[in-house]
Amino acid sequence: MNLKESYSDYLGFKLKVRQKSGKYVVTSHMCDKAFAKAQKKISEAIAAIQRPENDKKKYEAIQRYNSIVAGLHNYYCIATCVSLDFGKLAFLTSAKRDNRLKGITKHGSISRGFIHEKYGKSKQLRYLNGHPLIPVGYVQTRNAQHKKKAVNKYTVEGREMIYKNSSLNTNTMIWLMNNRIHDKSIEYYDNRMSLYSAQRGKCAVTGEELIPHDIHCHRKTPRNKGGTDSYENLILVRESVHILIHAVTEETIRRYLNELQLTRKQTAKLNKLRLQAGNKEITM
Repeated sequence: MNLKESYSDYLGFKLKVRQKSGKYVVTSHMCDKAFAKAQKKISEAIAAIQRPENDKKKYEAIQRYNSIVAGLHNYYCIATCVSLDFGKLAFLTSAKRDNRLKGITKHGSISRGFIHEKYGKSKQLRYLNGHPLIPVGYVQTRNAQHKKKAVNKYTVEGREMIYKNSSLNTNTMIWLMNNRIHDKSIEYYDNRMSLYSAQRGKCAVTGEELIPHDIHCHRKTPRNKGGTDSYENLILVRESVHILIHAVTEETIRRYLNELQLTRKQTAKLNKLRLQAGNKEITM
């Protein structure tokens, strides 16, 4: 395929090169098949919000819609013409959204969390029952860059570069939107995502990056002691840390202390959470 003459599709993108200032540069879009698929997914997500069984199902459908739009933005943001593509996608889906979703409004507020951080400045943001809907047309282009070999976890310099380059992991945020525990409240889900953003995606005790399936949302004051799902009463930690907060047997405590190798400062944070949960402090 001669990219100077026509587009070529690759992994959902269509690519072509053109001359600019005496050199060739890439022009890239969503490919036609990917665009049609995205339009269908967004339309189906809107339809799911329209007639839910109850308020909880409606909230879950809104979260599903948001995760689809955020996921599309996250994947296609490296296309050079992504704003044009999503502007067209927004034009084709926004009328359906506004006609089908009764009570949708421009007025609402979000004070924290992933959507506030990434989309809070957009005038395209809409609200339904107080819940924000991510705007399809508000996407920010990101340069596609090759990862430097120097960035790695095996050298002091490499680890420092990882730390400097670290930012909120959008894929993990989308995973949190999609993975639910059925007996939890809507407040719990909202605050879990807000905490992930506020904690910069890191465990509150160890400071390590939280990854899907290892994220535990802990109630500082347990339910049997009057604890609620309020933002102030929740905190995100690794699974092993969560086990240590509630552990009472010496064997379990020593096992996870050996695994985590906590510093004095980290142990102090852990003990504070153990006391709030009604357990004794761990002595080093």
